[in-house]
Amino acid sequence: MAKDTKNFKVSEFTCHCGCGYNVIDQRVINMAQVIREALGVPVHVNSGCRCEKHNTNVGGAKKKYDKNGKLISKGSNHMYGLAADLSCSLSAVKMFETVKKLHSEGKLPDLDYCIRYKWGIHIDCGGKRKTLWEVRA
Repeated sequence: MAKDTKNFKVSEFTCHCGCGYNVIDQRVINMAQVIREALGVPVHVNSGCRCEKHNTNVGGAKKKYDKNGKLISKGSNHMYGLAADLSCSLSAVKMFETVKKLHSEGKLPDLDYCIRYKWGIHIDCGGKRKTLWEVRA
């Protein structure tokens, strides 16, 4: 069971559709806390956990099956409590560069993937990808 940190409540990571779904991984909350402390400003959780319906509604990665019905892609890590989208009063570029620095210093050992968007960043601990860093328009 996940626990609150100094600046984040577990409830902030609950699915935003109102269903109450919240299985957030403590590693995600801990990473958000480290990022918030390094930035020195409040950080908003735009999206934490997502139920499958909400994930579909917001255009999140979908589960994929082969022609025999075998699961080949589990879909968005938000559905498993392994990701969060964060924003703050600082630019997304500043957030992204801060996360890169923290990772290089060994302060985000659980970070498997980070995306920079115009509005903020996505962080997750849902498994290694081809690249750790990605920038999207």
